[in-house]
Amino acid sequence: MKSAGAALMTMLLSVGALAAPFELSAITVNGLQRVSLGSVLQALPIQEGDRVDTDNAADWLRAINDTGYFNDARVSREGDELIFDVTERPAIHRVEFSGNKSIPTDSLERVMENVGLDEGEIYSQSLLEGIELELERQYSLQGRYNASVDLVVTPLSLNRVDIELDISEGPVAKVDHIEITGNRIFTDAELLDALQMRETSSTRYPFQFIARRNRFGQAQLTGDESRLENYYLDRGYLDFRLESTQVSIADNKSAITLVYNVHEGEPYTLSNVELTGDLVGLDDELNALVTAEPGDTYSRLTIANISSNITNELGERGYAFADVRPQLEPDADTLTVSVTLQVNPGQPVYVNRIEIRGNTATNDEVIRRELRQLERGLVINRNIRQSRARLERLGYFSSVNINTRRVSGRDDLVDLVVEVEETTNSQITGSIGFSDASGIFAEARVDQKNFQGKGYDFSASVTVNESQQSYNLSFNDPYFTINGVSRGIDLFYRRTDFSSTTFDTYATNTFGGRLTLGYPIAENQRVNYALGYSQDELFVSDSAPQELTDFKDNNPGTYDIVDARVSWVYNSLNGTFKATRGRQMTVATEVATPLGDLTYYRLTAGAEQYFPINDQYSIRLHTDLGYGGGYGESSQLPFYKNFYSGGVRSIRGYQPNSLGPLGTPQTVDDDADPIGGNIKVEYGAELLVPMPLVEDQSTFRTSLFIDGGNVFTDNCRAGNSGCDEGVDIREMRYAAGIDVTWITPLAPLSLSYAWPLNAQDGDQEKSFAFTIGLSY
Repeated sequence: MKSAGAALMTMLLSVGALAAPFELSAITVNGLQRVSLGSVLQALPIQEGDRVDTDNAADWLRAINDTGYFNDARVSREGDELIFDVTERPAIHRVEFSGNKSIPTDSLERVMENVGLDEGEIYSQSLLEGIELELERQYSLQGRYNASVDLVVTPLSLNRVDIELDISEGPVAKVDHIEITGNRIFTDAELLDALQMRETSSTRYPFQFIARRNRFGQAQLTGDESRLENYYLDRGYLDFRLESTQVSIADNKSAITLVYNVHEGEPYTLSNVELTGDLVGLDDELNALVTAEPGDTYSRLTIANISSNITNELGERGYAFADVRPQLEPDADTLTVSVTLQVNPGQPVYVNRIEIRGNTATNDEVIRRELRQLERGLVINRNIRQSRARLERLGYFSSVNINTRRVSGRDDLVDLVVEVEETTNSQITGSIGFSDASGIFAEARVDQKNFQGKGYDFSASVTVNESQQSYNLSFNDPYFTINGVSRGIDLFYRRTDFSSTTFDTYATNTFGGRLTLGYPIAENQRVNYALGYSQDELFVSDSAPQELTDFKDNNPGTYDIVDARVSWVYNSLNGTFKATRGRQMTVATEVATPLGDLTYYRLTAGAEQYFPINDQYSIRLHTDLGYGGGYGESSQLPFYKNFYSGGVRSIRGYQPNSLGPLGTPQTVDDDADPIGGNIKVEYGAELLVPMPLVEDQSTFRTSLFIDGGNVFTDNCRAGNSGCDEGVDIREMRYAAGIDVTWITPLAPLSLSYAWPLNAQDGDQEKSFAFTIGLSY
């Protein structure tokens, strides 16, 4: 195709062929295919009937060329008629990308659309070459200096072209060496530890292949320059300067050497710290937040935290746009600095209206009833944070964001914009899978966590596996009253035979139901009450441990059980499956009342606490405790209500339900099998980490874990040598490993591999465990 210079030469040659001025009788345009005649005539500065001058012919051609529709334009004269011969630029039929990974295809498509190189647009070689240069620049900012972009333009019929951008991204350059010069106060090791990027070294940094902190990029370089400056300013070095940063690229463009040249200066101490401005009558409260005192070493981080705390305190009082600006007055002679915090609270800000976006299935009412920030109320930051946390804990949404938007022309009003992204709350599933705890299973389930968008929880399920047939129906209304009182009902029927998957040779048939009521007693606390009835039919084989046959002999027939339950729940987690901060605690009591055939009680307590390290890593600590016993005519907890330990959701690395006291064999030839216990102690710690090599982490939960605990009893059968009464710390079992849970489109998948750390003789170990198709 002709360049701009060649096109201009064509214009000049064409102009030379024109004659003297004349009255224009007609305009003819030849060569049009997609461009309309009207578009050309509208662009021309002349029209039929005008008296035209040959000196203006270049302007006519330039006007046609400026439309951007043509590669070439010529003009000739026949009598009093002007004839324009044009060659249209081809239209873009298709744009394709190949080889791109770090820059998504949809992002590239948006760029092409924004610059006018989308499908159906007019092709421009100069624009396309500009895109090529910009892409190579973007890749260089990522540290991909070997990246290249090849443009392939394929002509088609009907004056069309296909465009392909064949991208070779190449590897990210790695940091080979980092050097710091000019430092005399702090060592190289101290300063290098403050940087994000690391030198490539599998010896010093064995997990570099996961963290990838040895990869170079312009954003990482800018960030490390700021970290180096912050390191000095947080230690009082106000005169610190980063003199220069030298980036050397090896000939192969794969290795980078960085040299930071610094000027340290001397540390400054505080001579004075004071608040000025409008303190809105909160002098004592705000001054109490000033934790720095004269004589302390100046720290920019400390001053920033004080400013942030004052801003947050004002935000809790309705001053949503408060501004606190530190002003420094350093004295180089005395190496001291005076800090003045200028406080500008602005006006109290009120919520004009609340706008909810993104909820297609969930009613607005379901969202609004969880909000603690109300319309026409003062904007309180704490209320906004609580509102977001409550919405996240519902489990209805994969993401929740709450932002304020200023009302035009008003400094005292904002709109509160609640944006949610709904997750799949309604499921009708049928699945076949395998679980270590229950073997092969089949399940049909209808589960609606947000029934009809009204916030009701409804589920119905049928599960059949090697040891159990289960039928369940449940319904819960979390807002039976406007104050958050909940009510629910559960109906169930279970037929169980554990002989094929655990060590217990008994079976139970159970049916019954339960009514529940829940009352909120604080922002994050509830008390739940339940009253239930069940009929248990128990079968014990002749080869079962004697503890089981003794109970059956003493309690023949079926058992009507009327139980009452009370539980207290505290929940401040910031989510469900992907929680990263907050805590949850539960204390529950279950009592089988004298209205039934068996009288017993079970006390349980569970807790988990998340400690976020950064946006990607969190620590989770958890514990699960239980104690049970009999009362009245029952001397102990029925064995089939015992606690069990081992396996998934317990102590991984051991067979499911295999830990704890052993039963008394019927004969000397029988093996002693675990029978559970009335005391349960379990605890553990997890480090939640990103799933390696996966960009979208929303459906993955990966953790490195340590599990510990066991079950015990305080009522051993006489003569049972495999049972010790009470909690024995020496009998705690431990295991460590890795666990991955993936919410797939078809069914949840959980995998774990655990190494038992202190298994004893006779323990049943199981390092690898997986579950497919069961709800998480």
